[in-house]
Order: sequence, then C-alpha cells, then structure tokens
Amino acid sequence: MDTNFSASQTQDSDDVQEMYCEECEKHDDRYTPAVGFCVDCVEYKCVNCLRYHMRHYKNHTVEEKNTMPQDFYFEKCSSHPKELIKFFCSECEKTACQECKNNDHKNCCNVSHLPTLAKDIKTSTELKSLKENLDKLSNDIKDTKNKLDDKCATMDSLENEAKATVKMHKDKLIATYKQQQNEIIDNFDKKMKETIAKLKKERKVLVEELAEKQSKFKLRISDEEQRTVKAVENSNADFKTLRKKHLALVDDLKKLSAELVQAQPLGLNCKLFLTMKFTERICEKLSQNMQEFQNNFIHHYKVEPKIESKQSIQSLETTTAFFSYIEIHKSAVERTATFHSDIKHLFYGMSSLCLLNESTLLATDYDRCSLAIFKITKKTSQCYDIIELPSEPWDITKLTDNKVAVTFPNETITRLFRSPEAMIRLITFSDLMSVVNTNDIRVSPPCHGIAYSNNNLIVSNEENGTVQILDMSGRIIRTIGKDSNGKPLFTKPWYLVVSPDNTTIYVSDYERHTVISLTVDGKVKAIYKDDQLKHPRQLTVDESGAVYVCGRWSYNVHQLSSDLTKVKILLNKGQGMNSPMSVAYCKNNNTLYVGMRGRNIEVFNLK
Repeated sequence: MDTNFSASQTQDSDDVQEMYCEECEKHDDRYTPAVGFCVDCVEYKCVNCLRYHMRHYKNHTVEEKNTMPQDFYFEKCSSHPKELIKFFCSECEKTACQECKNNDHKNCCNVSHLPTLAKDIKTSTELKSLKENLDKLSNDIKDTKNKLDDKCATMDSLENEAKATVKMHKDKLIATYKQQQNEIIDNFDKKMKETIAKLKKERKVLVEELAEKQSKFKLRISDEEQRTVKAVENSNADFKTLRKKHLALVDDLKKLSAELVQAQPLGLNCKLFLTMKFTERICEKLSQNMQEFQNNFIHHYKVEPKIESKQSIQSLETTTAFFSYIEIHKSAVERTATFHSDIKHLFYGMSSLCLLNESTLLATDYDRCSLAIFKITKKTSQCYDIIELPSEPWDITKLTDNKVAVTFPNETITRLFRSPEAMIRLITFSDLMSVVNTNDIRVSPPCHGIAYSNNNLIVSNEENGTVQILDMSGRIIRTIGKDSNGKPLFTKPWYLVVSPDNTTIYVSDYERHTVISLTVDGKVKAIYKDDQLKHPRQLTVDESGAVYVCGRWSYNVHQLSSDLTKVKILLNKGQGMNSPMSVAYCKNNNTLYVGMRGRNIEVFNLK
C-alpha cells in the first residue's frame, strides 16, 4: 500500500550511511549490515543471505558494497510494517514498498527504485528550480506582509470609525424608542379610562338584561318543577283516594257494628233488622274495596334531569324541558329475594315446577319417571305424595285448580315395537290430590315445553325447532318456527310460559342461551341474550308480567321485564343457586320456588 513521506520508522535519519540486510530484519527481526545489493530483487543483503541468494539466483545482477546504492531511505510502509519504502511511482506521486508495488502499482509504468532516483538529486535541475521558487516565495511573503500591515492599519481605522457611528446611532434610536413607548402608554392610559367608563355603562345595562333573563328562567324552571311534582303526586292520587275510601268504610263498619251490638239486648228488632241490612251492604262494599286495593299496583316512576347541570347559559335559555318523568312498567320494578325455607326432597332429574294452588306444588322428576306433590304452608313445605308415571315427564302446566297437563317427550305407542311418540297427558286430581282421571293427547316427538292459554295448549318441539298452538284435542292451530326473514327461531326450545294477559309467549332456548317473546300469531317481539345467562331452563311470570328464568350453567335466576329488558340477577351462586333447573311463582304468597338438580327445592320470599 502507498504511504506518504513521514519520519523514519527504522532509522533516526538519512545521515546514517549504513544499510541493513532486509531479509534478516524481515524474517529474524535483527539488524545485520548489508554487503551487497540485488538489482533484480531490489534488496540489500548481508554476507550469508547474499551467498544463498547467489547460489539460487545465479542470473541475478548483484552489486557489491562499494558500488551498491548508498543513498538509503529507512522508512517502513504503514500497511506492511516489515517492508522498507524503496520505490516511488511518478504516475501516482506516491511511495511504495515491495508489497505495495506488486499489489497497488502493478499497472503503473513508471515505478522506480527510490535510491536510484535520488542518486543525482543534489545536482538536478528540479532541485535548483525548487530552491529558486522557494527564494521567490520568501520574498513574496515579506512583500505581502508589509502590504497586509498597511491594510490592517486602514481596517482598524475604519473599524473604530464604524463602532463610534453605531454607538452614537444606537443611543439615538433607544432614546427615540423609549420616547415613543411612553407616548403609547400615555395613549393607552387615556383609552383605558375612556373604555372603563364605557364598560361601566355597558355593565349596568348587561346586569339589568341578565336580571330580567334570570327572572324568566326561574319562572320557566319553576313551572317545569310544578308540572313534574304534579305528575309525581298524580301517581299516588289513586292510592290516596282508595285509602280514604277504605278508611271511611272502616269507620262506617265500626259504627254499624256498635249499633248492631247495642240493638240486640234492647229488643229493638226493627232497628236490629235495618242495622243488619246496612251492615251487610257495608261489608260487601268493604270486601270490594279490599279486592280493589289488593289488585292495584304501585305506579313506579323515576324523575331524571334532562340536561347536565353544567351547561352554557345559551343552552339553559333554549332548553324547553329540564326534567323527565318516566313511568316504570310494573314488570321492570326490581324485586328482592330472601330465603324462606327449602323443600327437602332430592331430585336427580328435576324438569319443571308448577303451582296448582297456593297450598300445592307439583314437580316432575325426569330420571325417576315420577310426579311429586308437596303440601305448602306458611311455615313449612313437605312431600305429600309421589305418583309413578309410565315414562319420563318433562314440563307441566296448570289447566284448572285440579287439573294439569304434562309432556312426555319419549312416550312409546306399544311395548312390542316401541315406536317413538310424544305424549301430553291431562291429569285430574281429587280434593285429596289423588289421580281421578287421565287423558292422553299424542303429538309429534319430542314435545318438551308446555303452557295453557285461552283453552289452548302451547307446546315446543326440539326436533323441528318450533312452537305449536294446539286445541285441547291435539289439533295444530298454528306453528311458529321462522322469523320474518325465514330463518329458524329456535334450536332447543325446552320451556315456555304465557304472560298474565295471554298476549305474549316467552320461550327459553337452551342451546342459543336466549329468551324470546312472541305474539300468539308468531311475531317476534324481543330477544334476551346476556353473557351472564347460560343454558336457560324453565321460566315463569308473576302478576305484573315480570319474567323469571333460571340459567343452569350460569348458576343464577334472571329477572326480566315484560319486554325482556334485564332488570337484575335476582339469585346467584352465593344465594345457593347450583344448577337451577326449574322455577315457579306463587302470587298469593309472593313466593318463588327454585328447583335444582340433585338438591332440594329452595323457597324465596319476594319483595
């Protein structure tokens, strides 16, 4: 690789007139005086190296110590530290060692041995010309220095004059700027006084305008308040009137009862007769009043602000209504459930529950092919009887106070062929709850859920994913299975129930995790699906229209409004829900019964 001219790397200077053997220095790292020079190899060699070299390279030209090049250059190559710089390339204007020459200058035509080039340098025209140029350059530098000194003196004078001019003008500009600033401040102070006087006058007008607007705003919001309060008071008016009517009748009854008691010992038979008739009439009215009071629901409502309190004055002025009076449907009122008792009867395959009356609860046991009858009292509930059935019962619904309908999805026509057939069995009980009559209705298998409405049976069929309305002989009146787009509505519609007004059918789909509400002509009203409801089973409704559905694998019971809006999770695992399968509601006792697989039936009071 080429190198630039630099300080010696192997010798102190070119004044040292002894050359060492390059072979010994390169391979043995020792310095042995050279006694000869190989012109062909361009290398200085000691006695031994020269002897071996001449033996192997007899045709090489060798110069002895007195005739070999004496103008030595001892710099080492920066790229090849063991190689001396021995060549100069006139084309590249660079020095080179043997390696650099072979590699970097192999295509150059004018690479010469450096000592040979330098042999006659002292008497060369090039050196003489260089010295003359150096002398001329030295004189030019001296001449230039004198001229620069004169110019610097001139520049110093100009600089001093310019600095003085700048400072003087700067002082004048600062003074002018300060003066104009003072004038600006004075003008501003004058305008400020004028503006303050004007603003004070405008403020007075503004305060008067705002006071008038505030008065109107207060009047508007007060009117809105009165209308809202009036709506709230009207919600309670019926109950207040009913209560006054009830109290008046109670007072009349007390008075007539006292007169009736007084007339008996006095022998005033006529007065006693009339008092008796009046008392009977009052008792009849009081009974009607009591029934009216019991049948009336509380009007639930809520009042909410229609706008946020932090509004701009423009928004407040343009708002037409500040409060919203929202009536809450009776079915959407939250209920609370508290544990009352449990019915100690273990069910392994509980399918459904049914309240025959306030004192009788029925439960189907699918695995045991049986129907359990429970006697219900205010304090306890106990098993009354177990009825063995010919096949697995699924769902049960009340027809009358002594009659129920039970579905049997896996009934068979004959024992011989065991052809699959589903059955609806109508069971009639005596006053002592013994079976007095049964009537079978054959339907397409498998028939699961069942409800009774307007002298019709409503059943669900898992195989074809439909809900069917049947007359009491089993004839199909209507089949519901598709939505308005022709898509299937159900996958496993295992249970269903009808609303208190017989206008809505609620169906739980075990596989789709949904509850669907339908009109009796098959139109979908609403669909309830919630992440917290898994595999819904039996569902029931109360007198307000609220729907209660048990989620078997979500371990809870959901309370829904009549339009299938989620009201709350009424019962959960913390309240004992473990694989709830069935649910029934008792209106008279305001009680919810929940049956769980492999466990007792839990009884809860609702408030």
